[in-house]
Amino acid sequence: MKYLILFLSIFYSININSQINNIAERLGYDSDAKLLIIHADDIGIAHSVNIASFDAYKNNAINSGSVMMISPWVKEFAEFHNKYPKYDIGVHLTLTAEWKNYKWGGISSSNEIQSLLNDDNEFYDNISDVNINANPEEVRKELQAQIDYARSLGINPSHIDSHMGAIAVNKDLWRVFIEVGHKNKLVSMAWKSRILNLFDEDFPVPDYIVPVNDIYMLYPEADRTSLEIVAGEDIANTLIVNDVYEYDDFFNLYSTKVKSLTPGLNVFLLHLGYDNEELRAVTVDHPEYGSLWRQLDFDVFNSDEFKKVLKDNDIKLVTWGEIKDVVYD
Repeated sequence: MKYLILFLSIFYSININSQINNIAERLGYDSDAKLLIIHADDIGIAHSVNIASFDAYKNNAINSGSVMMISPWVKEFAEFHNKYPKYDIGVHLTLTAEWKNYKWGGISSSNEIQSLLNDDNEFYDNISDVNINANPEEVRKELQAQIDYARSLGINPSHIDSHMGAIAVNKDLWRVFIEVGHKNKLVSMAWKSRILNLFDEDFPVPDYIVPVNDIYMLYPEADRTSLEIVAGEDIANTLIVNDVYEYDDFFNLYSTKVKSLTPGLNVFLLHLGYDNEELRAVTVDHPEYGSLWRQLDFDVFNSDEFKKVLKDNDIKLVTWGEIKDVVYD
């Protein structure tokens, strides 16, 4: 049995690396091109996040993003998207509500997704409860409802991804995520380390999956211990920011990573927003990915000095929409 597991691991790794290397040529680049998607998470969560994301799109600071359909601010994004349909957008599939005083449930009727809700009929505030309680078929229903709602508002998504990684807590939910994406002809954001853990001989990596070489986002120093448990030696490849959030630290972490990017498809996953009264209220008692954090992400990627780092390192910016076109058209 151990030899079978070793063989399958090697087989998946070779197949995944082949798919990673192949995407550059399919998009018209050299096989050793360093491809990058600069992706804004959580669009729609608040007015502050929306307007920062709109500005980042227009300033070419980001070239992709994903929108949360469960937020009351999603219709503001839909208006923007209908006016500027050229900007790449996905659906940020959401099964959690982590903020202290800012909560939501699903798009589906609560009696149809009871396993996803707490006693207040709100999503859980953590992914552990999702892992323990979520019924895969109720997850399937809710994910499809969020995609359907996006399209009903005139949003034309290119891809799907997962808020807080809640969909990647176990193989059953991951399979639902991949199957829902394929059913809707949307790219499912999947990266190499996750693929090795969540696909297996019962559900091998489909040929329509385009694995991301790696996804880079900042993590707070407070998460270092839990990250070490999950990632082990890979913690060295993780961007960890000190507990005091400053522009220079954010800039240095991101720019250093740009300089060390390897060929294949990579993603910088950002959290944007303007540090104002609204966003400080939404993210109260949650400094990580909070109001100041989002302002710093915005400031770094909108800066001329960071754009110069990208240019100097011959980074090729691509979008999920371009990837969708080669996968499904």
